[in-house]
Parts: sequence; structure tokens; C-alpha cells
Amino acid sequence: MHHNLKHWWGHFRVHLRHAIQNGAICYFLAGLVLLPVWFEPQMQLKSVVQDTLFIIDISESMNVRDVNYPKPQTDRLTLAKLAVRESMASLPCGSRVSVALFAGDESLVLFEPLEVCRHFPAIEQVVSGLNRRMRWIGDSWVTNALTASIKEAQKRKLNLVMITDGDEMPQRAAPIVTDLAKLRGKIKGVLLGVGGDALQPIPKLNQKDEIVGYWTREDAVLEGNHPNLLPTVRALAKGEQAPAGMLDEVTEHISSFNKTFMQALSQASGFELVRINKPADAVNALKNHDYQKQAMADRDARWIFGLVAAVFILIGWFWQTIRTFFANKRLAKVRFSPKLKTLAK
Repeated sequence: MHHNLKHWWGHFRVHLRHAIQNGAICYFLAGLVLLPVWFEPQMQLKSVVQDTLFIIDISESMNVRDVNYPKPQTDRLTLAKLAVRESMASLPCGSRVSVALFAGDESLVLFEPLEVCRHFPAIEQVVSGLNRRMRWIGDSWVTNALTASIKEAQKRKLNLVMITDGDEMPQRAAPIVTDLAKLRGKIKGVLLGVGGDALQPIPKLNQKDEIVGYWTREDAVLEGNHPNLLPTVRALAKGEQAPAGMLDEVTEHISSFNKTFMQALSQASGFELVRINKPADAVNALKNHDYQKQAMADRDARWIFGLVAAVFILIGWFWQTIRTFFANKRLAKVRFSPKLKTLAK
């Protein structure tokens, strides 16, 4: 046993000597340095970050196809999703992001804040997969949803970005902002408005997201938005329309970007209102130093190991040149040393 160990040690020393002589040891060290990369090492650095909660309106009116990006007659929800994706991609690494949905008067946070660069592929998949079927109620009270979203963002110490068309159902002449105004200044945020200016009918979709019809005034009443008209509409035969003028007060079956309503919310919340027609508009809206802060954030440390490995590889590649250079330098030093000159005399 002792003899085998001694024999093995002798062979190891010979191979190690050869590896040092020909520079192969540098490639071995480069591979060794890269091993931690497989464990995705992180390090804490003081960084400029922009922690953000994105909340997306998934109410019925977001199905209206009056957006011209990425192609004509695109629905509002598609633009909202693309805006969130591009906005997240523009945030500095180290920023924490989360995504929420709202319908009715509730906001639902889909996941707790994650570092945007490290988890971007997963977050992107979540955002891409959002659709109208995730709606748990058809009504939409934007004011209440914004109030609830501010509280969710405040709990997590995040900025808030809300994307909506500002269309409420049942509709109100003006928002009731008493509770919202109490939260003014608690967090920073921006309201991104989507949708066209012209009123459009709200479509009915099948399972393939194909338009199979449009909401009517009668449908809006049957949804319970106008209780005073409900008995009249229920008395109608199937497919029968109400007499002209009877349902003129009903407007929930059509939708456009509600600019006046959103301006009122912007004033009450203290959030900037930005109308977006393409994702780049959302990205530009977030390029605001007021939304950024200095914080200790997790940063990817793999580049450090990669850099050290690259140095070892370069040394290995030029090993013979380096050895020759230092050998000549030593030889010149010995040749011109005073002691050698004395012996020569």
C-alpha cells in the first residue's frame, strides 16, 4: 500500500512538473475557477435600483381592439403586456419587480418581488401568459383598484406602475377619490393609459379569442349596472331590443380611453399620467430619476470568475513566451552582475 502511494505520488509530481513547464496548469486552474459559476454566485453591491410593482387591468374593456401596435386592431391587453415586458427589461439589474392584476375593486399580486435580471425569463413567461380568462369578475372600479394597489406596493416598498384604459363598469361621472387622496405621497408611481379616443363596442369572445358579437345596452343592464332598468329589459323577448331612447343612459357596452377620469385619478394620487401607444412610451415614462434609489442589491458575480479564468487562459496561451522573457531577463541580470565581472577578470 505504502509502495503504491509512493509510486503514485512520484507520477503525480512528474506530470505536475510537465504541466507547469508547458503551461497546461493554467488551463486546469481556469477550469477550477469556473466551477462556482454553476451555482450562480451572487454578491451584494450598492446599486441604483428601481423596485416596481406593475399592475395590469384585465377587465372586459381591455379586449377592445383599438390599438395599432404591434399591428392594427390589437387589443389593449396585448399592448399592456408588451409595455410591462419592455419596461422590466429597461430596469437596472438589482431592481425588484412584481406583477399584479386587477378586476372589480381588487388587485391580485401574482408573485413576491424578484430580482429582474436573474429572474427575467420566468417573469416574462408569466406576463406573456396573462389573458382575459384570468378575470374573476367583469366589473371594474379603477379608483378602488388603484387604492388597493398602492397599499400592496407600500407593503413591499415598491413603486407602482398601473396600466389601464380608465374605463369603469358601472360607469361614474367622476371618481370618488377620498380614500385614494389619503395615500397621496406614500409611494411613487405612474399611470399608463391605453386605448383609443373614439368609443368602441366591447367585443364578446369565444374560446379561440375570436369576436362572436358585441355587448349591447341590454346586456349591460342585465349585468346589474342599472337596477332601475332591469325589470324593463327582463321583460323583453330574447333578441328583442328596448324601445328607442329608453336605454340612452346606458354606456357600459362601449369604451374608450377615459382621459378625464384618469386625470382625476392622477391628481388625487400624485402619479404622473402618460398615454402610451407603444411599449417605448412606457419605457420612456419610467426613465425618471425620481423612481430610482440607492440600495444594496443582489448582483450576478459570475463575471468575476469568468474574468479570472480568462486571465489564466491567456497566461497559458502565452506561457512559453512568458517563460522565455523571464529566463532571458534572469540571464541578463546574471551576465552583467558585478560579481561575475570580478570573476571574469
